[in-house]
Amino acid sequence: MSLLRPTHLITATVLGAGTMGAQIAAHLANAGIRTFLLDMVPRDTPAGAPKAARNALALAALQQLLKAKPAAYTDPGHAARITPGNLEDDLERACAASDLVIEAVVERLDIKQTLFTRVAAAAGPHAILSSNTSGLGIGAIAEGLPEAARARLVGMHFFNPPRYMHLLEVVPSRHSDPAVVAELANFSDRVLGKGVVLCRDTPNFIGNRVGTAEMLLTFTTTAAGDYSVEEVDLLNGPLMGRPRTASYRLGDLVGIDVVGHVIRNLAAVLSSDPASPDFDELHQLMVVPPMIEQMLQRRLLGDKTKSGFYRKQGKAIQTLDLHTLEYRDNKPAVFPELAEVATIRDLGKRVAAALRAPGRAGEFLRKVYLPLFNYAAARVGVICDTAKQIDDAMCWGYGWQLGPFALMDAAGVAWCAEQLTAMSLAPAPALRELVTAQGPAARWYAGRPSAPTVFVPGAGPTPITTPAGVLILAAAKDTRGELHSNKTASLIDIGDGIACLEFRGKMNVLDDGAVTMLGEALPTLARIGGFRGLVIGNQGENFCAGADLRTILAAAEARDFATLERAVATLQNALMDLRHGDLPVVVAPHGLTLGGGVEVTLHGDAVVANSELYMGLVEIGVGLLPAGGGLKEMARRASEWAAQVPDGDPYPLVRRAFENAAAGKVSTSAHEARALGFLTPGDSVVFHRARVVAEAKRRAIGLAEAGYVPPDRAAAIALTSPGRGASLLMGAQMFFWGGYASAHDQKIAQKIAQVLCGGMTGKPSATAQELLDREREAFCSLAGEPATVARIKHMLETGKPLRN
Repeated sequence: MSLLRPTHLITATVLGAGTMGAQIAAHLANAGIRTFLLDMVPRDTPAGAPKAARNALALAALQQLLKAKPAAYTDPGHAARITPGNLEDDLERACAASDLVIEAVVERLDIKQTLFTRVAAAAGPHAILSSNTSGLGIGAIAEGLPEAARARLVGMHFFNPPRYMHLLEVVPSRHSDPAVVAELANFSDRVLGKGVVLCRDTPNFIGNRVGTAEMLLTFTTTAAGDYSVEEVDLLNGPLMGRPRTASYRLGDLVGIDVVGHVIRNLAAVLSSDPASPDFDELHQLMVVPPMIEQMLQRRLLGDKTKSGFYRKQGKAIQTLDLHTLEYRDNKPAVFPELAEVATIRDLGKRVAAALRAPGRAGEFLRKVYLPLFNYAAARVGVICDTAKQIDDAMCWGYGWQLGPFALMDAAGVAWCAEQLTAMSLAPAPALRELVTAQGPAARWYAGRPSAPTVFVPGAGPTPITTPAGVLILAAAKDTRGELHSNKTASLIDIGDGIACLEFRGKMNVLDDGAVTMLGEALPTLARIGGFRGLVIGNQGENFCAGADLRTILAAAEARDFATLERAVATLQNALMDLRHGDLPVVVAPHGLTLGGGVEVTLHGDAVVANSELYMGLVEIGVGLLPAGGGLKEMARRASEWAAQVPDGDPYPLVRRAFENAAAGKVSTSAHEARALGFLTPGDSVVFHRARVVAEAKRRAIGLAEAGYVPPDRAAAIALTSPGRGASLLMGAQMFFWGGYASAHDQKIAQKIAQVLCGGMTGKPSATAQELLDREREAFCSLAGEPATVARIKHMLETGKPLRN
């Protein structure tokens, strides 16, 4: 029975309700899968104890999931899809009912083997069995099981937290049936939304093997060069395309005890003997550093004990002195030699410059990254088949923008090989083979965006295949070119008569280029001919972070309200033309979708959203209100809902819209965005971000083939009564009286209420244009307020809202 069927027909069991097991169960529930979560019966619990007592560990885990930060569920209601139980009473029943069993108990081989003996006896012959082990061999776990069960056992290593970390390492053993592996990988990609990397059954697989190597090189170089915690985290952070957590802050997040455990485990299973099949050239470094040992003894375990390499004292951040192991005030790292390097926006060029930098900064980077590059090259053909699998694991599991091989390409592969030789390190065979074959211009990655390749030792440049059901915009542009473009937006032919409008500016804000393209998209497609639908989507980090605040600030400070009003009207008209145009428009939001990004989404005929959607009308945070039709659209949706209910009153949905906009609420998922009214019940949620645009394209084709008819531009929007509207005004007043809102917040909230209620004139309805006019007038009046100007300046300078 296939896992690729409606998720409500799939049943899973997770064995182990610790942090990872519980979070895996939550993610399965997010995807719509009914899930059993089982753990041990608490010690000394009598056999006849009530079920709740025997299920106490799983029940406690479910309670913790509801409190988890960041949220484990995309909707708290998904908790109802999880059934708690215990391993003594419920394992056989749960496994017999399951299509997928995931083990996530303690990392002891004997315990896992014993548990899987019971699982194999109880599970149906179709059930896929998996272990979330982070380092134990899948083949070793499978030993002793019946042949049929061994064939269905596959490693399924999630990264923590499972909802948010994209990487899933799928690890077949020598016993695993390739068909089972393929089905599990496909399910993990399409249903769970994971970036699946196939690993060989080797110690710590890919991500943790290479990640631990980087950590050991960092520890060694830190001590040898007497670098501070702050210096290392600056050098190993965004400078090199890595998250701000860098190295030591990441250690605090993961847990210092976990760091020590991983190092000891690797040291135990690997060897310094070149003749050993488990040889690892960094084995001699796999010793827990003395500073880590002392931190473990003093229970400085990171975030879990609120003290690690960093700790918070009041509002101040203190840092651990690596010599004294005492805390001191944070000392910002200063590397004058990086002053110009840090200003390079292109990551590849910045990496190349940073690795060549003089002084302590460049020395650190070369001593960490060049051996790391060599180590990664030596792992190809050992822990995986291609360099891309290692890069994907580091990008998806550790948040790197470029993996080791892409970093090598940026620095220059031949230069890296020369530097390794100068450091008395023999370049790895794969690295030598690449440089010998391609010379000074050697690259791991080559080809065109529509036909990319990766260098594979022994095979040369090998095509990188695009998974079925994934549409890559860069490849579409490479194949068909751009239909129309400007500096920050483009119109792309994505095939089958569907075009895609792509934002591509910084944070994909609605600047002049983006707004111009919104207005020109449909006329351009009509002029070219042959198109039957439009998708608005992109494959950047975020869909759209809102309006271009710098342009708004410039007009507000110059008191140029005529220009500001024209700009708002241009956006309003562009979005109205899209909503009421001749072609169906499907919007594909993901990540940050704020302010104007929400308004673009609301004007689509349909939405296909990524499950990780952080969506909200947040204009109040910069002293403004939504003016691109966001309030108009919320009023229209309330009117349509009321029309379906006898004697319907739009007030409940108007009130929800008012509360959302007045509080600047932002969803923590696409499911919550639906609850807030930004998405409709008919809008789709896709878990894998790389599949969102392709699914939006399919939705646009469906609308076109169903005989699309645009909605009536002049349709009346039913308004809530002035009396009901007055309750919104009173709510804003009471929040001000209670100290929950400033006077400026109150003023903005009252204007939001006035727009949503059509000015509270007593008229039963209004046209869309009338509501847009009220939005535009209120927006421009607020832009003239000094408090608004202060808020915009503060947001641009700090990235945080000012509540003045």
